[in-house]
Amino acid sequence: MEPLSRPAALAPRIAAAIRGEIEAGRFAAGARLPAESALAQAFGVSRPIVREAIAQLKADGVLITRKGSGAYVSDTPGGQVWRLPAESDDDAPTLAQLFELRMTVETACAELAARRRTPSDVAAIASALAAMRASSDFATAAAADVAFHRAIALAAHNPCFASLTDFVGQQLLATRQAAWENAARYRGGSGGADAEHQAMAVAIEAGDARAAREAALRHLQAAAERMGLRLD
Repeated sequence: MEPLSRPAALAPRIAAAIRGEIEAGRFAAGARLPAESALAQAFGVSRPIVREAIAQLKADGVLITRKGSGAYVSDTPGGQVWRLPAESDDDAPTLAQLFELRMTVETACAELAARRRTPSDVAAIASALAAMRASSDFATAAAADVAFHRAIALAAHNPCFASLTDFVGQQLLATRQAAWENAARYRGGSGGADAEHQAMAVAIEAGDARAAREAALRHLQAAAERMGLRLD
């Protein structure tokens, strides 16, 4: 292990370095990590920074800790949590890249929702759509937007899609608010987004998987344009 330079967020960098050591096979499942003091010396940082990195890896399921004994590699060293690189990291995703992920996930969700929706799913989607239309401010509209897309993900009846949609939705919540603001101020109001959401809801209720996917794609392409994003 080599000392790290001192960027703004040291703990995530150290957590990534320890994860790299595990992935390289230097610490197998069940192996005990060096003591905090030894890790701090190896990385050239303080023990509280190392402790924060270990806490992050524990939260991610990479490590387990035993009181009075130290940190050990878990039985699932690949981790159980998906975490994006910090904004300060060189490999942090751009807004356009996050939006590409959203497009991939949510078009698939819409297609599956059209195939698998139940009456209660249709009602939940309609309720979220009504909440968007009734929103009196951009922040509330953005939150209702998240709820609408989450209702579609739940209608796909695959918990993997629902969890991933939740994660991506939280990453892009601020940009959703910006999209509503741009639509209202510069692009003739939010009628376009409303019609796009309506088309998705109608296709899902009708059980038309192809139309649902196409409606979701049109909506997300238009949403990207409202945010000023250029997707290749």
